[in-house]
Amino acid sequence: MEGYRYVDLSLPLQDGGGFTSPARIRYIDHQTRARHLAGKFGINLDDIQGRGNALEEFTDLNAHTGTHFDAPWHCTDIVDGEKAMTVDEVPLDWCFHHGVVLDLTGKAPGDDITPAELKKAAESIAYAIKPMDIVLIRTGISAYYAQPGCDLKNPGVNREGTLWLSDQGIKVVGIDSPCWDRPPGMMLDEIKRGIKGKYMQGHRAAGERGMCILEWLTNLDRLPPFGFYVCAFPVKINRGSAGWVRVVALVKE
Repeated sequence: MEGYRYVDLSLPLQDGGGFTSPARIRYIDHQTRARHLAGKFGINLDDIQGRGNALEEFTDLNAHTGTHFDAPWHCTDIVDGEKAMTVDEVPLDWCFHHGVVLDLTGKAPGDDITPAELKKAAESIAYAIKPMDIVLIRTGISAYYAQPGCDLKNPGVNREGTLWLSDQGIKVVGIDSPCWDRPPGMMLDEIKRGIKGKYMQGHRAAGERGMCILEWLTNLDRLPPFGFYVCAFPVKINRGSAGWVRVVALVKE
């Protein structure tokens, strides 16, 4: 779009990748592909100039690896008495809207992000959240991606905070950390210690309200607080709980 600069908010899928569920990628070069084709179809390498088309094969990859788009089905099976939407059913007009960044970079690992803190972050930039805004939570944790323990460093938006965003008419939210909630490892450890009723409550609140979540975002520090668009169309995986997504912000010059 003329008059806008583009900011990539996504991480690349790469072998290993530093994710909690890393991908394994086998890179097949032109010559290797040519030999495979020659053997499979009984042709001479010279007939295809010794080159095939390079490609990649993925293993140990799930739809939540890397920057991805959680559908309501990821968090619940029923929304308002109907089957929750899978990622291929999410309306496309949810995926391209005005964006706003709420700065919660002062939070410690494992902290809750509450409605009061979300309201304060919006007030600090003099912004009134509008229905259908794509609300991005900046924690600063993307600076630790691929480092050991990066999945234990983030705060998380709690149930009440998620419901408050839904009450503002929000359908898509995002965060620059591995998880919208507090670190899953912390929550599972709490369950072992007898602390119950807190596991994935932010996700579950989102599911109950039919909201979608972007995770493993990056470069939120390169955005203004508001006055930009977010484009986040997920890969259309049939019946998928999530889809990989190239999230891009369009910032007015």
